[in-house]
Amino acid sequence: MGRPGYQQAISYANQPQASPNIRWRLFGVDVPLANDPGKDDISVHEALCKAVSKRLRCKDKVLGPEAITLVRKSFDARKGKPKKFSYVVDVDVGAAMAAGAATQYAKQGQLEGVEVEPRPARGVAPCSRLAPPVAAAHPRRDPVVVVGSGPAGLFAALTAAEAGLPVVLLERGQPVDVRGRDIGALFVRGKLNPESNLCYGEGGAGTWSDGKLTTRIGRNSDPVRRVLATLFEMGAPEEILVAGKPHLGTDRLVRILKAFRAHLTSLGVDIRFGTRMADLLVTRGRVTGVQLAAGQEISAAVVVLAVGHSSRPVYEALQRQGALLTPKPFAMGFRVEHPQALIDAIQYGQADAAEVQRGKGRLPVADYRLAAGVPALIVPTSTDPEELCVNGMSFSRRNSVWANSALVVGVGASDWAPFIDSFGPLAGMQLQVEAEREAARRGGGCFVAPVQRVTDFMAGETSQGTLPSSSYRLGVKSAPLHDLYSPAITEALRKALLQFERRLPGFLSDVGLLHGVETRTSAPVRVDRDDKLQSTTLQGLYPCGEGAGYAGGIVSAAVDGLRVGEAVVAQLKSVALLE
Repeated sequence: MGRPGYQQAISYANQPQASPNIRWRLFGVDVPLANDPGKDDISVHEALCKAVSKRLRCKDKVLGPEAITLVRKSFDARKGKPKKFSYVVDVDVGAAMAAGAATQYAKQGQLEGVEVEPRPARGVAPCSRLAPPVAAAHPRRDPVVVVGSGPAGLFAALTAAEAGLPVVLLERGQPVDVRGRDIGALFVRGKLNPESNLCYGEGGAGTWSDGKLTTRIGRNSDPVRRVLATLFEMGAPEEILVAGKPHLGTDRLVRILKAFRAHLTSLGVDIRFGTRMADLLVTRGRVTGVQLAAGQEISAAVVVLAVGHSSRPVYEALQRQGALLTPKPFAMGFRVEHPQALIDAIQYGQADAAEVQRGKGRLPVADYRLAAGVPALIVPTSTDPEELCVNGMSFSRRNSVWANSALVVGVGASDWAPFIDSFGPLAGMQLQVEAEREAARRGGGCFVAPVQRVTDFMAGETSQGTLPSSSYRLGVKSAPLHDLYSPAITEALRKALLQFERRLPGFLSDVGLLHGVETRTSAPVRVDRDDKLQSTTLQGLYPCGEGAGYAGGIVSAAVDGLRVGEAVVAQLKSVALLE
């Protein structure tokens, strides 16, 4: 027997008076590149209508755009195949049957029947499908304290606030407008503000990044759809709801975060910037609040810890207070950069590469398919003047002359073994610290990045002569990166480069430049939690997001924030019912 969705769709085909929200979902509806308006067009255009009608074998007429809803659009540039845009669409069953569609596809399980929800509208509360408010009967209840205003913290705060709970949101960094000025001072004068930089501040580390909304946790899952819908309601472009590789960019993220902040404030959330948590308040194994760096204490009903993966003093505080920490694998390596025109030509071929037009054309900007993404700039993500680590960021158009991405390999217990005796579960964190300090030394200080041509890295030789141009604005210096890491990591990076050269001929060339080092791809430790998402050893503490080891990007961190927010609401609701 088919799934219920199939039977609903077939039933509706035979009984037009049934629910008009039932649709057929079609996957892999292809439109050749020559017939498609391009990456920025998310309309149901004529070529798509014809492709859908052909797929359904509509013998009477071509379906109109009113019968088709666009779910996903992505570009397929696989080698050896005609380039095309591939769609996922929902089709009105009644309209399809009226057009003479063949129903055997649904009976054979080749179509999926789905209950279609209306598209979100801007200004509508996005997460209101929660339990009724639980705080009204207890107006003097201690607040939910959320530490960190990255995606996890923002969505946890939103979920709790929309359920009626009092929320205090603490952020050690600054709001995006002030943070932008601090980052500008770093770029122009090399002046690092240790409390407001590319890691700390409103929106977290993802604000000044590529703004990718890709995720491995299921684009069609309800939590992911809720996150994307919320971002749309806060001002993100509609294409994030349908794009195969949705992307925002720093310029859009800044505007979205301001709207998000205004919405939280309207819900009564007390947002405190420039406020750093120094320690947890713990009484008999239960977290009762937080102590601030300035000395004040805040009592809390529960604490949601969503600080991101760069707040190393927080890991140390957790270890000191008895939270169970488990080392976890992560990835380290370099940032690799090439001319964008080269990557476009490698990916699409010379003829189609002209269609990219630095982000303004019909084709999406080509990516490396390494750690994915085409950031415009390489930027310093250091939080200590004695350390250097880098990442990538882009604006919404992705119109830089450079393409860059992470070139990283996994590291595990054998790599951080030298630090286990001294640092215990934080040994992986110390491995990061040592690599970042060595990169700073090889760059000569002042956040100058050590660099090496990819060809010289393969040969084990320091780069000589004039180096390729770099998007990194604080300066670069030729240095031997081939012996910065252990031999095992270096060999793995070389094998990765050879693999990419096989997939992207021309990748290993003199114009490719490695920048040291990329170390903070994910958290080096997991803060263990139970099936109710609380710490296994500290009651009332909810580790959340990427810093706690439960996410790996903007969307997955936001989804974890939703889950933790819902867990907090459920927990405090049960407590309220018992009081």
